[in-house]
Amino acid sequence: MAANGKKSLVTGTSLGIGFAVATALAQAGAKVARTPADRAAPFRLSLLIALLAATPAFAEAPPRVRGVVIGVNNDSITVKERDGSIVTLKTGADTAYAYVVPSSLDAIKVNDFVGTAVKGPMKSMVAVELVIIPESMRAGRISYYGWDPLPDPTVRQTSDTTATSMTNGLVSNVSPAPRKLTNTNMTNGIVSAEDGGAAGLTLTVSYDGGSKSFRITVPPTAPITRFEVGNRSAVATGSSVFIKTNPGNQAGLVTVGKGVAPPM
Repeated sequence: MAANGKKSLVTGTSLGIGFAVATALAQAGAKVARTPADRAAPFRLSLLIALLAATPAFAEAPPRVRGVVIGVNNDSITVKERDGSIVTLKTGADTAYAYVVPSSLDAIKVNDFVGTAVKGPMKSMVAVELVIIPESMRAGRISYYGWDPLPDPTVRQTSDTTATSMTNGLVSNVSPAPRKLTNTNMTNGIVSAEDGGAAGLTLTVSYDGGSKSFRITVPPTAPITRFEVGNRSAVATGSSVFIKTNPGNQAGLVTVGKGVAPPM
C-alpha cells in the first residue's frame, strides 16, 4: 500500500497575482516619470514581471511517496523517489510511524485486518500485495478505493531459450530491471474466511460491520507483510519508505521497511 517533475511546477495563482501587482506598479511609475531615472522605473518593473514568471512555486506532494530517505531532520523527511525525483515532507505531532516487516500466506488468519492492493474486477480480484494491520492502526481506513500502479507479482519470466553471446568487462553502473506495473485498487477489511489451494489463498474480506465482503485470491508470489507500530527513530538515511501524505506536503503515515522494502 506514490512520486515526477511535479515538485516545481509554477502555479497559475502565484504567477497571476505577481503579474497583476507588477503591472499595476509599472503603469503607476510611467504616469509619474519625470527624470531619466524615473523613466527607467517601468523597465525595471517589467524585468520584475519576467523574474516573477521564472520563479517556481512548489507543487503539492503526491498522496503517496515511495523511495529511499536521503535526509532527516527534526521537522522534515527528504525522499528520493523510485523515478529519481526528490520530495521533502514536513513531519510533526500528527505524523505516525510504523515498520513494515516480512510475513507469509500462512500468517493470515480469520479475524485479521488486512489491506490489499488488488487488480482485476471486483468479482475476481487478485492481490498484488497484502499487509496485515494491527488493531491500533485500523481507524480511518475505508473498504475500497483507487490506488497506484504497482509491480505485478503474477508476471513470470519466460522459460524460452534464446541465443546468447559472452561479454567481459568492469561494471560501471547498475540499474534495476524494468518492472511490469498493473493498475490497482486498495481494499481494507477483516478476514472472515480463507481457503487454500494450488493458486494460493482465497480470502473473504468483510467490511461495513460484516454486511459486505470481497473475495480476493492471494497468489503465492504476492508480497505479504505486516505493520508494527514504530516511532520517529524508525526513520534514518537509507531507509526504504512508503509515506501517505496529507495536504500541505505533510507526512501522515511513514512506514519503514525492516528486512523488506515496503511493497505497497
